[in-house]
Amino acid sequence: EVYPIYKENHREYSLLRSEHFGNVLMMEVGALMVGRIVNHQEKAKVCRGQEKGYFEFGGSTVVLMLEHGTVNLDMDIIENTRSGIETVDKAGEKIGEAAG
Repeated sequence: EVYPIYKENHREYSLLRSEHFGNVLMMEVGALMVGRIVNHQEKAKVCRGQEKGYFEFGGSTVVLMLEHGTVNLDMDIIENTRSGIETVDKAGEKIGEAAG
């Protein structure tokens, strides 16, 4: 059975311009019982680890879209993706390194 949580729930996105990773599209998806997504700034300079917003109540996920060749993802993410397995990462956890 397929659940359409990624197309029917609340979404917000931000375009981040990074010195090390180029342009990064960061999309927050309010899944299962998320009332809304609150982002603090429309346009601002941010620092690593700084809160940019929050989910109000319930489950959620964040989707990152990166420019090709800017990041070398950790092998556990690559291997799990190839096997069709979700990799759960927590805030602040390393997911890769800047390429070259």
